Amino acid sequence: MNMFQRTLKSALLASCTIVTPQIVYSQETQQAEPSNIDTVIVSGRYIPDEKRATSEISNVVGSADFSLAGDSDVAVALTRLPGVSPDVSGKFVVIRGLNERYTSTLLNGIELPSPDPLKRAVPLDIFPTSLVGSVLIQKTYSAEFPGAFGGGVIDIRTKVVPEESFFEIGFASGFNTASTFKDGLTYFGSDTDVFGFDDGTRDLPSIIAQNPTLEGLSAEQLEQAGEAFPNVWSIDFQNNAPDFDFNTSGGTNFDIGDEGEIGVIFAIDYGSKFRNKFGQRSSYTASSSTDSGLEADRDFSPRACEAVGVDGADCGYDVTTWDIDFNSFVSLGWQVNSNHAFKYSSLLLRSSQKQVEIQQGSTNSEDLANFTRLDWTERQVWSHTLDGEHAFDIFNDDMTELFWHANTTKAKRDVPLRKRYTYVFDNNSGAFEILRRNDSNRIEFGDLDDTSKDFGFDIKQPFYINNTALDFKFGASYNEKSRISDYKKYGFNLSQVSNDELRRFVPEIIFGSVNIDPNGVFLDEFFDASSAFTADFENKQFYAQVDAQVNDQVRVSAGVRYEDSLQTVESTNRTTFEDITINQDLQKWLPSATVTWEFIENMQIRLAYSETVNRPDSRELAPVFFVREDGRTERGNENLMPANIRSFDARFEWYFGAGESLTVGGFYKEINNPIEQSIFARGDGEADTIANADTAKLKGAEIEIEKVIATVGPREFFVKANATYIDSEVVRSAENFDRITNLVGRLQGQSNYLGNLQVGFENLDIGEKLNLIINYQGDRIYRLGTSNRPDLVEDIPLQVNFLYSRDIALWGDNPVTLIFKAQNLLNEKALRKQGSEIAESFEIGRTFSLGLNYTF
Repeated sequence: MNMFQRTLKSALLASCTIVTPQIVYSQETQQAEPSNIDTVIVSGRYIPDEKRATSEISNVVGSADFSLAGDSDVAVALTRLPGVSPDVSGKFVVIRGLNERYTSTLLNGIELPSPDPLKRAVPLDIFPTSLVGSVLIQKTYSAEFPGAFGGGVIDIRTKVVPEESFFEIGFASGFNTASTFKDGLTYFGSDTDVFGFDDGTRDLPSIIAQNPTLEGLSAEQLEQAGEAFPNVWSIDFQNNAPDFDFNTSGGTNFDIGDEGEIGVIFAIDYGSKFRNKFGQRSSYTASSSTDSGLEADRDFSPRACEAVGVDGADCGYDVTTWDIDFNSFVSLGWQVNSNHAFKYSSLLLRSSQKQVEIQQGSTNSEDLANFTRLDWTERQVWSHTLDGEHAFDIFNDDMTELFWHANTTKAKRDVPLRKRYTYVFDNNSGAFEILRRNDSNRIEFGDLDDTSKDFGFDIKQPFYINNTALDFKFGASYNEKSRISDYKKYGFNLSQVSNDELRRFVPEIIFGSVNIDPNGVFLDEFFDASSAFTADFENKQFYAQVDAQVNDQVRVSAGVRYEDSLQTVESTNRTTFEDITINQDLQKWLPSATVTWEFIENMQIRLAYSETVNRPDSRELAPVFFVREDGRTERGNENLMPANIRSFDARFEWYFGAGESLTVGGFYKEINNPIEQSIFARGDGEADTIANADTAKLKGAEIEIEKVIATVGPREFFVKANATYIDSEVVRSAENFDRITNLVGRLQGQSNYLGNLQVGFENLDIGEKLNLIINYQGDRIYRLGTSNRPDLVEDIPLQVNFLYSRDIALWGDNPVTLIFKAQNLLNEKALRKQGSEIAESFEIGRTFSLGLNYTF
C-alpha cells in the first residue's frame, strides 16, 4: 500500500466511523483487540463525500465542478458555494459576510504572501482552475490551520501526479458586447506587454535611480533627468481584441526499479482579456437644498458637460483594462516505497494589467476638468515547496505518519511609470489647459517585494483507548516574512511657465525636450521619507489535536494552537523625518472543538466552537500613503490592534445518494476590535485609512442541496442550489471613525442575502454537459458615508450564465471537447448609489466564448 492509498484509506476509515453500521463479528473477532480485527462485515449504505469525511464544517469544489460551471479562476469558482461572494474587485471572496482580511489562503496547506500591498490576502483570481485539482473552504476552525481565521480557510490544492500518462491542450476565444471590437483606450507601453512583461521601457531611468531624490543634481543633470522619461502621455483609441486563453498540461510516471517510482506533472496557462468600463461617476456632499439631501461636488457624467454648453458625450468616467495572465506549475514526486515519498513543487502566478482611465466632468473647484491616468501593474507569486510523507511501524500495526514541508515564496508587485495629469477648461480661451499647480502631473513608481519562508511538520498517530478509536495529531511550524515597499513620485513643475498657450497643447509637447529647462519646465520630486517602509513578521506555532470516535454515532475533534508572533514595521515620519518603529508582539492560545453526531444513518449534526485572531498587515500598520487603483489615497494606522474572534457553528447534513446531499446550518460570531476601513480629513478632501471598531456581531444561516432530479436515457438531470442569510452589527467609536455618518451599521462588503442555482444535465456516454447558472447577491456597503452623507451602496447585478460542452470525434481515438459559455445573459449594469443618487454606473456587457480541449 503506497502513501496515497494509505492516506485515502485513512480518510475513508475516519469517515466511515461517523456512520452507524451494523458490524457482525465472528466469535474470535469479538475477543480480539480492535487493532487485530481481521474481518468486518458492514451492512447499510455509506455515502462518501469529502465534506462529510472531514471533522469540520466545510465545502469542497473540484475539477469536475470547475468544468461543469465553466469557471476560469478560483475566485469565480468559490462564489458558487453557500455563504461565499466575490468582493468589489472580483479578486477576493467574502466568506459569511467577512471580507478577505478575515480569510487565510493556503497553497497545499502552506500560507502564501500577498502580492497586493493594499490587501493581506492573496488574490484568488490569479489561480487559474486549469492548475488546480480542488479547493477546500473550511468554515470552522481547527488547530492544524493558522490562527488567522475569521470567515474561513481556503486551501488551494494543485493537481497531483496521475496514475496514467496524459497530455492536454486547450484554446478558447471570447467576445464581450461592451468591449470586444469596440474602441478602447490605450497607450504605447512596451513591445512585450502582450506577454505580461515590460521590456524595460518603464524602468526608472538610471540617472534618477542613482539619485532618487534629485538632490545635488546640476541644472544640466536635472534637465537630462527630465528628458530621460519616455515622453508618452496621450491616449490612443484602438479596437479591443477578443479574449484569448491557452492552457496545456501533462503528466507521467515511470518505474525506476528498486528505487521506487518517479512522477511528474506540469501545467501552463495564458490569458488575455480587454474590458471597457464606460459610464459615469459622481461624488456628493450633504445638502439641505435638494430632495435627496445630496449635491454633486464631483460629477463625471454627461450632465456636467451639458451644464457648460459642451456636448454631453465628452463627459463621463471611462476605463479600459487589459489583463494578461501567465501561470505555470510543475511537480516532481518520488515514491521510494510504500512508506516513504518526497515531492518538489513550483508554482508561478503572474497577472499583469494595463489600464487607461479618463474622468471628465465638473469638480467643486472647476466647472470642467479632465483627469487622465496611464497604468501598468505586474503581480507575481513564485512558490517552491519540498515536502515528504513517511510511515513508521512504531506501535504495532498502527502506523505513525510524519508529514513535513519546507517552503519559500516570493511575492512581488511592480507599478512602473504610472502617469497622471489634469487639464481644466478655461472659459476665456474656450480650451483645456494643464494646471500650473505642482500636482497637475505625476510620474510614479511603486515597488513591493515579499519573501516568506515556512517550515513545519505534522505527526499523526492512531491508537485505541477502551475500544475508542483516536487519531492524535500534533505539529509545529515556523513562518517568517519580510517586506520592502517603496513608492516614488515625480512631476514636472510648471510654475515658471508664463506662456498660457503652451499649457493648451498635448503633454508630449509641453513635456518635450525643447521645453524642459531649469528656467522653464523642470523635473521635481514629490515623495517623502514615509513613502517607503520595511517590515518583518515572525510566527512560531505549535498545535495538538485529537480526533476521537467516541461511539458508533459520536465523533469529537478538539485541539489547541499556540502562536507566538512578532511584527516589526520601520518607516520615517513625513514631517519630522524621525525614524518610526512599530512592534506588535502577540502570544495566543487558540482552542477549537467540533462534535459530530450521526443520529440516523447518513444524517448528522455538527456543533463547533473556536477562538481565533486577526492581525493587522504590515502595510496597514505602516503610516504610509498609497494610491489605489481606483485613484483614492489610503494611509496605514500604527495604532491598529489585532481583532479577536469567537465563532459558534451548527450544521445538519443529510447524504442521500452519491453526489446528493442537503445541508442546513447556522453561525454566530463575536469580534472584538474588528478592523475596518475608515476615512479621515486630508487637506480639503479625504483619504482612506484603517481603524479598529469596538465590536461586531454576525449571525446567519445557510442551506444547500445537490440532487439528481431525473434520468432520461443517458442524460442525468441535476439541480444544485444554496442560499445564505447574513445579519451583522458593527459598533464604531467616534474617536476612530469621527467623519463616519453611521457609527452603528452592518459590515462593509457584506450582503444580507446570497443565492446560487445550477440546473442542467450530464451525459457521460458522449461527454455532454449543459448547465444554467444563476448567482444572486444582495446590495452591500462599498464605502462608509461621511459628513452626514449616507453609505455608498453597491447593487450587484444578477448573473445568469450558461454552459454547454460536448465531446466530438474528429480524429484519432480521443475526442475533442467543445465548450460554449455565455455570461451575464440579462445584460445587467454595474451600479453604485449614495442614497437615491447614482454614484457610479457602467455597462458590463454579455460575454460569449468558444473553446476546444484535446487530450492525447
